[in-house]
Amino acid sequence: MPNWCNTSYVVTGDENEVCDLYEKMRSLEEREESLVENGFGKTWLGNLVTLLGGDWNTIYCRGEWEYIEKDEDGEGNVILRFSVTSAWSDPDDTINFLKRKYPSLAFYFIAEEPGMGYYATNDVEGDFFPERYYFSEPDDPEPYNYEEDEFDDFLRDVGNFLGKELKSIAEAEA
Repeated sequence: MPNWCNTSYVVTGDENEVCDLYEKMRSLEEREESLVENGFGKTWLGNLVTLLGGDWNTIYCRGEWEYIEKDEDGEGNVILRFSVTSAWSDPDDTINFLKRKYPSLAFYFIAEEPGMGYYATNDVEGDFFPERYYFSEPDDPEPYNYEEDEFDDFLRDVGNFLGKELKSIAEAEA
């Protein structure tokens, strides 16, 4: 049984391509039954790959999306947001396939798979996912996410856990 990775996406680009991808994903959600028999259901990534003319046998599709929303980014641009639960890590093989099908689209993500200590983002500027540091005490069921500009709070919390005062991110990372 895999560890499950939760990945949130924001998709930007040509409005027609954003809307087309959204409509295709929604059409799969609204079907009576899955396009391809699988263990995930109608929102299995393999259904989307199949609908777009790909072969789910050659593209790693072990996951499903759980939430999808089309909205605006505050500047009047249409964006797509969705979340994926997938085995072990973010579903980059499926996303690379989508990028080939929709060349104008950019897929920004943040992924968390705590069992393997996997935390990743490609949102370098923090436009959609500003979190940069993740800290969780071992027995605390509620993890903390810290935004890029909350260094003081981050250093204080990690320092309190370690029982010493930290003066830099490098000390906290060590």
